[in-house]
Amino acid sequence: MRTGVIDEMQENQLSDEEYVIYRTKNSHKHDLATAKAWMITAKTLFPRNFAVQLEAYTTQKSANNPKEAARYFSSLFFDFPNEAELWEEVQHITCALQKANSNIISQFHRDMFSHMLTEVQHQLLLAMAERAEDTLEHCRLMLVLLSMLPQFVDTHGKKLADTLLTSEKHSHYQTPVNCFRKLLVVDLLPTLLSSRTIDVPQKQLYRLILKSVDFYVSWFASGSTLIQGVEESELKAEEAWTNLFKIMFAMGRKLGWELSSMFSINNRELMCQNLWSFYHSTPLGGEDSPNFRQLIYCTTVVLVESLYEYVRKINPLSFQIPNQGIKVDYTPLLLVPAILPSRDTDQEPALKRRKDDSSSSCSTLHVTVTKGCHVPTASTLLSSFLTAVSCWELLQQTEELRSEFAKICSHLRTETWLWLPSFVADVLLYQGLYSEALTKLQSLSSTLLNPQSLLLKSAGISFCLRNHFAATEQILHVIADLPAESSDPSVPPTIIPCSSSPHGKPPLHFMALNHTEIVQYAVSILVACFRDQALRNGNCDFAIGHLIVLLQYDWPNNASLLEESLEKIRRQGHFAYKLFSSYVIQVDILEEIAFLVTDQGGAINMDIFPPSATQLATQRRMTTRRGDLGAREDFRAAMKRQMSRSQENIHNLIVQFMIREREAILQAMKV
Repeated sequence: MRTGVIDEMQENQLSDEEYVIYRTKNSHKHDLATAKAWMITAKTLFPRNFAVQLEAYTTQKSANNPKEAARYFSSLFFDFPNEAELWEEVQHITCALQKANSNIISQFHRDMFSHMLTEVQHQLLLAMAERAEDTLEHCRLMLVLLSMLPQFVDTHGKKLADTLLTSEKHSHYQTPVNCFRKLLVVDLLPTLLSSRTIDVPQKQLYRLILKSVDFYVSWFASGSTLIQGVEESELKAEEAWTNLFKIMFAMGRKLGWELSSMFSINNRELMCQNLWSFYHSTPLGGEDSPNFRQLIYCTTVVLVESLYEYVRKINPLSFQIPNQGIKVDYTPLLLVPAILPSRDTDQEPALKRRKDDSSSSCSTLHVTVTKGCHVPTASTLLSSFLTAVSCWELLQQTEELRSEFAKICSHLRTETWLWLPSFVADVLLYQGLYSEALTKLQSLSSTLLNPQSLLLKSAGISFCLRNHFAATEQILHVIADLPAESSDPSVPPTIIPCSSSPHGKPPLHFMALNHTEIVQYAVSILVACFRDQALRNGNCDFAIGHLIVLLQYDWPNNASLLEESLEKIRRQGHFAYKLFSSYVIQVDILEEIAFLVTDQGGAINMDIFPPSATQLATQRRMTTRRGDLGAREDFRAAMKRQMSRSQENIHNLIVQFMIREREAILQAMKV
């Protein structure tokens, strides 16, 4: 019907229904009271006419009267279910409920919906969902229904969960990070589990736990906020684990789990204590018993969360999609044995391995973090690592736990978690199982752990296994491939420290994979290897000489090792080291060596400088034998030349030593 002013002839051609609609619209422009009277008349005279009833609703909509519009639209919905214009308006309403648009029309639709009776709201959304030809759209509308009307979750919740599971199974998506899984885990489960009366079978709840863990871990591992089939994802990383813990809390409450309350605790150590206490104090029963199930699932969830946080702290790139232009200004960390029992340090922070009734081990192991790591980050790193290790150990306590955990890993497709094998190697290292840790490392490909990290960790483990030659060879390989970089001579180098540890096990250290700390760790390994080689294995001047060169790096720390080296030289009565003039420049060390030549120092015969031109002409060597005064004068002159080099960059000098003298270093290690 045409609207606006019409002439008398046209007016006479209108039907009765069209006429009252025309008079209503025409009066609405000038006299609202008259217009309302005409509308009441029209509704009364033609209750079964859709156009008349639609005009009544449209009038209230134009007047921005959501309460009256809700009443009129409710009548339209039930009286004229087959009208296309009605369903167009229903679609506008459901779209407004799904998206928080700020435009006036969407806001009106939301306000109008809020004024409808609950049953009208329910039937409207349910009918729109049933009309949806696309399964995904159907599920979205059902979720709108449940979010707006949670009292109907018992009626529709389980069926919707089954629909989502079935739809995902038959979809083309190859990853858990898809629209169906997101609707199930993020949108439906919190509402479904909030019902105290809905009855979900235990087997289904266990399945939903794994589906939830799989979704969140896969979403994190993808390194992107994108979810397949979802245009815009509102899922935020900082909320994801909180959401999963809420799901576990609600699941546990529905299953009657004693451990469910721990998911409201924001403390990993207390969560671990609860898990171990439950394991020690509660009969687990068979694999299908509630006690066994709650322990295996709760421990797995805590393990996965802490493992994710651990990996994210040591290398955030593990959860970044490559080649997307995302640049992370962060130096990766690597867990290695801390080699030298040295001095106190300001490394931050240090935590002891927990030792209480709930612990799986009676030993105490110190773990330190590079001081270049901010204290809050270091604390989170240590907390997450120790929690992950503790949970891993708990899941290995019995054959039944190991077997069921293996099944869960298969379901979660942990073989796709590229960072898991290196964590397992870290666990073995933490447990002091060095041979197993080395075997695990050797099984890793370069895609799982870069060659530099693999060699550094292997070198530390080889030293722990007393395979000093392998440790030295691996360290020299790392240094040879290290990009050239100068160290600031004003910043003193720091050998990676450690505290004393029981049972002869070295403590562990998270080192930064930067140039300086790699060199520091390399020197630590070599000093430790040559300490044994030079001081405990008979006469070996080359080993003593190499040790003296390396001790310059962190001087005066480890000065006691220099004293031991000098004492061994005194006992030998002689010392020959042809690399001395190239690499020994530290004044204190030079003075100690020079003192050995004097009568008070023992008049030791030193053959450490190349012959001068005069000596070459007379075929003499620059030694310090008694009676050869000329040779002694030459020796003192050579020593002064060495001292004049004391301001050279010791970092660069030691790096050159490890690169240029590789064969000499390895040869000394074979003796």
